Amino acid sequence: KKKKLTNLKPSLSGRRPSWIDQRVKIQTRKFSIKQPQEIEDEPEPLSMAWPDTARKRLTYILVAPLLIPMWLTLPDTRTPKGKKLFPVTFIGSILWIAAFSYLMVWWANVAGDTARIPPEVMGLTFLAAGTSIPDLITSVIVARKGFGDMAVSSSVGSNIFDVTVG
Repeated sequence: KKKKLTNLKPSLSGRRPSWIDQRVKIQTRKFSIKQPQEIEDEPEPLSMAWPDTARKRLTYILVAPLLIPMWLTLPDTRTPKGKKLFPVTFIGSILWIAAFSYLMVWWANVAGDTARIPPEVMGLTFLAAGTSIPDLITSVIVARKGFGDMAVSSSVGSNIFDVTVG
């Protein structure tokens, strides 16, 4: 026994929709594009206050060795006073990245010597994966906010930059 489709409206051509039309309608409903979330106009300055929950406290303790030196040496450009000091923050950020890169390579070399792994293998596997993870995380965050094209261009652009410069 065939079911009669009573709720189907005729298309613009005057004919009843076929099963393909219905399938396309279902697919477009299933994969509807989300509208990008609005970006905040005024970001809040960094708060160094002790967190309320246990999970946030644990994160605070783990991140504090990195966060406190940067908080002391880099002006926060989200404050009105810090907006004028953006060149200092930019140059300071480059210096911090250089210092962390040096330490990361040094620690990878020490760990490789301890585990008797050649430096070439450490560089081509662990350091390469370690430098790609931040790109992955930022792409996922941006894609979840609805900016899929930005996530793809970030992934492609960072790989081109890594191959060209690195």
